[in-house]
Amino acid sequence: MSNLSSFPPTAVGGLALGEPATWPDGLRAIGDLILASRFPMFLAIGHDLRLFYNDAYSDLLGDKHPAARGAPYASIRPELWERMRPYFELVLAGEATQLQHALMEFERNGKRERRFFCVSLSPVRHAGDVVGVYCVLTETTSDVLSEHRHAFHQKLGETLDGLDDAVHIMKATSAMTGQTLGVARVGYGEIDAACRTVSIDRDWTDGRMASLGGMSHPLAAFGPDIVAMLRQGRTVRIDDVGADGRSAGFVAAYAGIGARAVVIVPIIEDGRLAAVFYLHEPFARHWTEQETAMAEDVARHTREVVRRSRLEETVRAAALERDALLQSERAARVQAERLSRAKDEFLAMLAHELRNPLAPISSSASLLSMQFASEPRICQTSSIISRQVKHMSRLIDDLLDVSRVTRGLVKLKLATVDFREVVTGALDQTRPLVLEKAHQVAVELPDAPVLVRGDHTRLVQSVANIVNNAAKYTPKGGQLALALEALDGRMVLRVRDNGSGMPPDLVPSVFDLFTQGARTLARSQGGLGLGLTLVKRLVDLHEGEVAAHSDGVGFGSTFTLTLPCVTGACDGLDAQPGDLDAARATLRRKLKVLIVDDNSDAADSLATLLQVQGHATSVEYDAQSALRRARAERPDVMLIDIGLPDVDGYQLAQELRALPETATTVPVAVTGYGQARDRERALQAGFAHHLVKPVDMTALVRILESSAALAAAVEADATTPRPSSASESEEALAPA
Repeated sequence: MSNLSSFPPTAVGGLALGEPATWPDGLRAIGDLILASRFPMFLAIGHDLRLFYNDAYSDLLGDKHPAARGAPYASIRPELWERMRPYFELVLAGEATQLQHALMEFERNGKRERRFFCVSLSPVRHAGDVVGVYCVLTETTSDVLSEHRHAFHQKLGETLDGLDDAVHIMKATSAMTGQTLGVARVGYGEIDAACRTVSIDRDWTDGRMASLGGMSHPLAAFGPDIVAMLRQGRTVRIDDVGADGRSAGFVAAYAGIGARAVVIVPIIEDGRLAAVFYLHEPFARHWTEQETAMAEDVARHTREVVRRSRLEETVRAAALERDALLQSERAARVQAERLSRAKDEFLAMLAHELRNPLAPISSSASLLSMQFASEPRICQTSSIISRQVKHMSRLIDDLLDVSRVTRGLVKLKLATVDFREVVTGALDQTRPLVLEKAHQVAVELPDAPVLVRGDHTRLVQSVANIVNNAAKYTPKGGQLALALEALDGRMVLRVRDNGSGMPPDLVPSVFDLFTQGARTLARSQGGLGLGLTLVKRLVDLHEGEVAAHSDGVGFGSTFTLTLPCVTGACDGLDAQPGDLDAARATLRRKLKVLIVDDNSDAADSLATLLQVQGHATSVEYDAQSALRRARAERPDVMLIDIGLPDVDGYQLAQELRALPETATTVPVAVTGYGQARDRERALQAGFAHHLVKPVDMTALVRILESSAALAAAVEADATTPRPSSASESEEALAPA
C-alpha cells in the first residue's frame, strides 16, 4: 500500500478498524482497489464518515492532505457537506447513486475553485450492514465548460442581435458573464487617450462586492507590469493579488476596490488600449483556461457590437462596419478550418488517452470476476465495471466515427447484403442493453431475402444505434418492435417503441450532431448525442433515407430506414465449420506471452489476467528491454503497445520480424489508436493482429487459440522425420 494506507483507529459497527492491512477481506479489497487506481477515489467509513483515499484524491484536497486521513468528511469538506449530505444518506440506506457533471465549489490551497465531476457513490457493506460509502470521481470540467461556452456563445449572439445601444449591450453581457461563471463583479472600463486612467460608467455585481460605477482610478496604481501586458493586448489573470509578483507590491490599490482575484481582458482599437473587460472576486480564486477564454470571447464580441452600433450613425460608419464584417467572416472561415484540423487531431489523441486507462480497468474487472467467482458482490461490481468500460469504448468509437464521416473519410466496403442478417446482427449487439432494461422485442422479418447493396458492418452499426436509442429512451419493461418489408424496389425497416417519445420541436433536429432529448440533472439516459447523427450520415452514404416520427412526449417514437433493393446473391464465402472445429481441436499448450507497454497498470493487469487463464506471461516497459527478452526467451506471442518511450511499436515489430529467434513469434498491436489508418499501418509494420484498448478479451482469446495451434503445428513439423534425399522424397510422394 502507498503512504496513504495509514488510517487512525475508528469504530465501524462492531469493528475497530485500524491499519488497512488489518481490515476484513472485503474492505481491504476495496481499499487496495482505491489505492491502485489513478482516478480520485475515497471511502467514507463509519458513523462519522471518516476518509480513506488515494493519491489522486489527495491532489483535490491540496493543503488539507494529509490531515484529512481518517477525518470526518464533513469536517474536511464543510463547503460541500450540505450539498452532498442527502446523497450520502441515500447510500447509507443501501442505495447506490450517481451525479452527472455536478458543480462542486470548494477551497483548495487557499483558493476557491469551481469544478465539475461525475460522482459515483456506492454502499460498502460488512456482515450484511452498510458501514460506509465508496466514492469514485471523474472530472468533467473541461467538457462541461466547453458546452457552457458553446451555449453561452449562442445566447450571447441572440442577446446582442436584439440590442443597439452600447450601454444596454455592456450591461447585458456583464450580467450574463457574471451569472454564468459565478463571478462577484463584472464590467467595462474605458481608458483615456494617454493611457493613464480607467473609468467605469457602470458594472454588474452579485451583491458580494460594491459597484465601481462612476469611479476613475489611475492605471499605474495597479502595477506597471499589469499595464504593460494590457497595452500589448495580453489578458491578465491573477488568482491572488497578494501572491502574484506582478501585483504583490500594489495590494493596496486592489484592496481599495475590494478585489483579491482578477481577470482583465484588454480591448485594443486602432493600435492602442481603449478599454478593459474585467472579472473581480473578493477572495482568492483559481481561474480556469476556459473561464478566461470565455471572458476574452465576451470582450471581443461585445466590443465589436458596441463599435458597430456607434458607427451605424453615419454612412461612413456603415461602410466600415460591412468591411469589418467581411474581414471577420474571412478570419472566422480560416479559424474554423484551423480548428477543424485541430479538432480531428485532438479527437484521435483523446481516444488514445481515454482508451489507455480503460485497458487496466477492463483487465482488472475480468480478473476480479475470475478470482472471486464465489463472491456475488465482487462479481456484480466487476460486471458493472466491464459494462461501463464497454459503454465508454462505444462512446469513443462514436466520437471518432462522427468525425470521420463528417470529413468524408469513411469508405464503404460494398457487397450484396441480406438485410435480414443486418437486423439479426444489430439485435445481437444491442441485446445487453435490452436485457438490462427488461424490454420485450417483437421482430417481423420476411421469409424471402431482402437484398441491398451496402457495407454490412456499417448497416449493422446504423440499425444497432436506432435500437439502442429506442431501448435507452423507453422505461424498463417496455416494448420494441422491428418490422422489415420490401416494397416497390425498396426495403423499409421500422423500429417502434412505447418510450418517452419526442416533443414536436425536437423531431426535425433529432439527427443533428449532439442533439438529445431534454437532459435532466440525473442524465439517466446518458450519451453524447452522436448515435443518430451517425445513422443519418451512414444511411446517406448508402443513398437511403432515415426519418423519425413521434406523436408527442409519452407516446413513443418510430424510426424508419429506407434503402434501394437489388437483385442477385449475397457476396462472400460460406463459412467452413469443419475448418474451425479442426483448428479448435488442434493440440493446445500453454503459451509464452510477452507484454510490452509503458503503462504499468495496463501491462501488469493484462499479464495477471492471462496468467490466471494458464499462460506464462512476462512484462517489459520499453522496446529495447522487450527485444532482449524476446531474443532470449522466444515468446509465442507478443502484445505490443504502439506508444513506447524509446522506439515506437511499429519499429519494434519490424525488428522482431528481422530476428531469426522471433521468426515464429506472433506480434499483436495493442493500442489506444483505433482508426482504420492505424490498423493499416500496424499490419504494414509486421503486426499479425491489431487490437484496440481496452482489449476485447474474446478477440484476444481467438488470437491466442490460433497462436497455440500454430505453435503446435510448428512443434509437430519439427519432430516429423525428414527424407534423407530428393529421391526418397519423390518416392514418398509417389502414388501407390
